[in-house]
Amino acid sequence: MANKKDDKEKLMEQVFGKGAPNRKITEEDLKALQYNPFEGQQLSEEWKAIEENSKKLQAETKKILEKYTEEDFEKLKSELRKDFGDTLPVEQQENLTIVHNQMELNEKFEAIEAELNKQVLCQNEYNHALVTAMRRPTVMGVQPSGLKAAILISGQKATGRHTSVNLVTKLLSEQEIMANGYISVIDLGQYGGKEDESNLIQDLYTAINKSQVIIFDNVDQVAAGFLPYIQEIVTDGELTLNKRYTLSNKQLVETANTLVKDTVKSLSFKGKYLVFMTTYKIDKLLEVVGARFINTMSDVIKTKDIVKDDIEVIYPVKLQDFQKKCSENLKIDVEVDKKVQKYVEDNFIDSENVTFLMNFFNRCYEALAEYKLQNIKDETISLKMTVKNNLIHFVDGEANKAMDDLLPKVLADAKEEVRKELDQLVGLTEIKQYILSLEDFYEAQKLREKQGLKTTEVSKHMIFTGNPGTGKTTIARLIAKYLKAIGVLSNGQLIEVSRNDLVGKYLGHTAPQTMQVIKSAMGGILFIDEAYSLYRGNNDSFGLEAIDTLVKAMEDNRDDLIVILAGYTREMKEFLESNSGLASRFPNQIEFPDYTAEELYQITEIQAKSKGYKLDGAIKEPLTEYFAKIQASNAQRSGNGRLARNVVEEAIIHQSKRIINDKNAPLDLLLLEDLDLEIKDKI
Repeated sequence: MANKKDDKEKLMEQVFGKGAPNRKITEEDLKALQYNPFEGQQLSEEWKAIEENSKKLQAETKKILEKYTEEDFEKLKSELRKDFGDTLPVEQQENLTIVHNQMELNEKFEAIEAELNKQVLCQNEYNHALVTAMRRPTVMGVQPSGLKAAILISGQKATGRHTSVNLVTKLLSEQEIMANGYISVIDLGQYGGKEDESNLIQDLYTAINKSQVIIFDNVDQVAAGFLPYIQEIVTDGELTLNKRYTLSNKQLVETANTLVKDTVKSLSFKGKYLVFMTTYKIDKLLEVVGARFINTMSDVIKTKDIVKDDIEVIYPVKLQDFQKKCSENLKIDVEVDKKVQKYVEDNFIDSENVTFLMNFFNRCYEALAEYKLQNIKDETISLKMTVKNNLIHFVDGEANKAMDDLLPKVLADAKEEVRKELDQLVGLTEIKQYILSLEDFYEAQKLREKQGLKTTEVSKHMIFTGNPGTGKTTIARLIAKYLKAIGVLSNGQLIEVSRNDLVGKYLGHTAPQTMQVIKSAMGGILFIDEAYSLYRGNNDSFGLEAIDTLVKAMEDNRDDLIVILAGYTREMKEFLESNSGLASRFPNQIEFPDYTAEELYQITEIQAKSKGYKLDGAIKEPLTEYFAKIQASNAQRSGNGRLARNVVEEAIIHQSKRIINDKNAPLDLLLLEDLDLEIKDKI
């Protein structure tokens, strides 16, 4: 036995050396590895039996395998797919050893980068950085946390962030460098607070069991309560769960039963590529996630913004896709004039990046689809796409159609509809002019952007002050429709809420409840009536939490969310003075004046007409005098426009009683006797 021990120690020392475990392996080392110190030694009876059984097992296995054909194996694979899905669980796939020598890896990664440059255009520097980040683990091994990589990608929307990661993962899988090409996406902006914790945990569990690459999107929008989770994942490679979970039908289920076996206590991300994405610049992201998070990243890379000069590269590729789509789907062969590229370059908006080109060709395709419907033919149509009078035209022989004439005029009609509604509103002259001026401002900014000039980003959030019934909600609704029509808002809905809709009933409930309301208003306007009720002093922690959540959401979504606070003039002034940070975010403060007696009479006429009635001429003077007295007495409580509506509704009820007794009375005429002009109890 002494000889065996000496030989073993000799082998270990020859291969690894003392104090130098990382030195290069030499020829002597290889000889030592090939040397078997136990060769020629007498085996015990137990070892002989094991060796004999092993040989028998190998022989039996060989016989069994020889009986099966390729068809049998395919059937077996099919049955396994039914039970376990298309692939092995990721944790098993990651244990598969894929051996590559360095030269082979070089060739494969070069091929991947070349393909990436073909498909993600004008991002060569970024593409190289992404491929380098994905290759890093093959050179340096896993990180101390056990992660293969933690990559932070910043850049504007539509610059190829998601496309590039999806593509490089697919290519790595095809080159057998990565076990599978599946990607899971965790949108951190979708988890607002503690009530979303179970959903987040379940989504993370699903991701780690499905994918080797996990994208954490919108890391800049991570809720404060979940930021420690993300930090723990990055620094430790796993997430310790603070609740008890058990598995049921491949789903994590929270359990309070302490006797349950096989509970899941943590989620392991070891061996994963984690990709964090943000549209924030790094210095701004620091304010959200902190320096520790960013310093833990193995790579921090950024996509470049697409500018006008890049059109020359991207345009031909998108054009080819467009022509192929028209040919295959519409049976239209489109010859595109060189003027079209010049038109695209002249109208290109930098901030839209590649989305601009995609939207342009989508509009062209929609127009041609309409053209096809108007010219149904079995044979293929050939036409030319060109530019005339700064408009896209389609020429088919003698026929000439402008693209705008083929497309639905939804936005133009919507703008005209808003203008008509504004015209019908009584008074509010200055406010109407303000709304209509918004289009000029945004059009001017687009023109500056097209010419490469610096644009002015102004806050679109507003404060409406004034008494009830002065048209605040009506104007907010029209602003939403108008900004949608001119392309400032993506949806144009108006979500009207009050304190009760934002403030929760227990600790920790307010922030997620407020976020849920904000999400419903994305792309439109969030209108908060009696907004001053959100702040009831420094001891109102729930109200302060709602305000803090609102302010952060306004900043994060300033391009596609407008918040309008409304309330009484005096109360709103006190509210803003209590929070200077809030006041600075609402530069557009609009005072809604009380209606004059004459304006209220005009509103009464409009209200009556809308219900199918008209006012007798004898009503005007006494009713106007009545409105004057009411407004002078207490305009704050009068109801303003609501007062006019109430007068009409009461008059209709009185008229109904009158015409029952007078069969010859006109059914659509309201008389002075139908009005109740007694001022007592009216205010």
